[in-house]
Amino acid sequence: MKRRPASVLVIPFCCITFFFSNLSYGQQLIFIFAHAQYANPLDSYFNRNYGYGIGFEAGAGIGFDRTFLMGTAGYSSFSANSTNPYGQLTYVPLKIGIRHYLLIGKILFIQADAGVGHVQNDQINGSRFSGDVGLGVKLGPFEVIADYDGFTRSEPESSGYSSWLGIKAGIRFGL
Repeated sequence: MKRRPASVLVIPFCCITFFFSNLSYGQQLIFIFAHAQYANPLDSYFNRNYGYGIGFEAGAGIGFDRTFLMGTAGYSSFSANSTNPYGQLTYVPLKIGIRHYLLIGKILFIQADAGVGHVQNDQINGSRFSGDVGLGVKLGPFEVIADYDGFTRSEPESSGYSSWLGIKAGIRFGL
């Protein structure tokens, strides 16, 4: 039996390893993330009735190079002010969007999402259009995002857009 030189097996193995290590390091195709969130109501109606919100979100991104298609699900609870007749508000969004990294090194990014948010308090129990736009920083596996978020209101006395400034911080894992 003729014996093959080790280089016949080692060279293809090294080429495949080099290709996949460069692909996973430089061009991550998929990542998942989880964030904790603090929200400060902005518009006068929402600010008058709710003090602050806390929550979390999780999702995934798929893309190439600097642009990713995002999918996000979350949960937030807004505390009712003492004069609020509607009680605590819960908000459960399901959104899709785009994240684009602005600089070489994937440190600074912008993200915009749109979808449906289920809103519930003592008066409302239904789904609303929801959207957000934000600016974030990624430092290793950690991310911090400041975003403008909200949902549409359709009650007769208060139609418009309930909005807040959210600060999200969490972790991201590239696959």
